[in-house]
Amino acid sequence: MSDRIDDATDAIKKAASAGGQALGDGYDNVREYGEKTMDYAEQLGGGLAEFVRREPLMAVGAALLVGYLAAQFLRRVPA
Repeated sequence: MSDRIDDATDAIKKAASAGGQALGDGYDNVREYGEKTMDYAEQLGGGLAEFVRREPLMAVGAALLVGYLAAQFLRRVPA
């Protein structure tokens, strides 16, 4: 009986260790993905800011068009 309890305890410890390792790996992957996404957004934002500086009227027109299209889309989507 004691051997079975020891075996079960060892199995639980191994499973907990494997689960902890998987959580750690998953956290690292999510953090890396988040960092890449932030870098991409930063690059995109810099490009957008440069476009607005070069072509302010076109940027305002594009913003109005996007807003209009979004309003039309949201009006047609059932609540």
